Amino acid sequence: MTRQIELEIQGMTCDSCAAHVEQALASVPGVAAVEVPGWENGRARLTLTAETSFAALAAAVEKAGYRARPLPQPAPTAAARARPSAAEGLHLMVIGGGSAGLAAAIKGAELGAHVTLVNAGEIGGTCVNVGCVPSKALIRALEHYHRAGLHPFRGVQTMKGALNWGQVVAHKDELVAELRQAKYRNVLAGYPGIAYLEGRARLTGARRVDIGGQTHTPDKIILATGASPWIPPIPGLETVPYLTSTTAMALRELPRSLLVLGGNAVGLEQAQIFARAGSAVTVVELLPRLAPFEEAHISAALQEALEAEGIRILTAFETRQAEQRPAGARLTAADGRTVEAERLLIAAGR
Repeated sequence: MTRQIELEIQGMTCDSCAAHVEQALASVPGVAAVEVPGWENGRARLTLTAETSFAALAAAVEKAGYRARPLPQPAPTAAARARPSAAEGLHLMVIGGGSAGLAAAIKGAELGAHVTLVNAGEIGGTCVNVGCVPSKALIRALEHYHRAGLHPFRGVQTMKGALNWGQVVAHKDELVAELRQAKYRNVLAGYPGIAYLEGRARLTGARRVDIGGQTHTPDKIILATGASPWIPPIPGLETVPYLTSTTAMALRELPRSLLVLGGNAVGLEQAQIFARAGSAVTVVELLPRLAPFEEAHISAALQEALEAEGIRILTAFETRQAEQRPAGARLTAADGRTVEAERLLIAAGR
């Protein structure tokens, strides 16, 4: 008689780690089979043929240099033993390959469903591709460059030197690609019950999804398609080749000047990135203060810090008109104020 259990394995950081854990568990008497589906998964699935104790399993894992923790193994009721899981055999299609879509696909597979994860574009969604990962990588890189030009201690002289913006962006892209592989593609590889399909999905009827000209009929569909930058309905904006935070972080050439429409989190971090890199940056905000949904003293402190770095800030700027001029983009406010820059970045929310 055999039984199956699942363990959480802590401390694995590479494929070799997974192999070492698998070998360690397989050496324990009573273990008939071991599967460690990738180190990123952090799990080990075991088939036991005897009353092998968790203490013996944990000791073997610890000897290999890792830690094991038992995962809850709920005892099935008599009714549950008599029938399969509600998800067993079900075809679940998850549309969207970001963090929510991946989580849904994994949960579906763990419950016994046959899962198809459909994604258009790069897997990984906002955070790893165009959100937290690239923006924080650039922020950190430009913080080092910025601090090299500051001299807070007498007798210590540092110099900024030349900034190679193209190499900074290339380094950011390498980090994004590395994390996309490690946190998404490699994780998916540990779940044989999930099929990954690249293409744009279109719902064409009840339980009918068209992907690249082929029709699929899943039993259940989860939409996890995320968000995209919101572009405000400003007259004339359609004539301006504006940037969003997505496209701004992909620029290979640094603009001489940048106008940021939006003074909240995304707009301010983008403004600081480009200002520290050497662009002349102006931020315009519709409401009376920056970060308007935070406490007023936080807004004031942010404005003081950013202005100290040379960023021009215009609040209560109700944009009525946008236009593309020979020198770049121009915005005109309801009170008649105008502001121009070589490039315009829209950061008005998602």
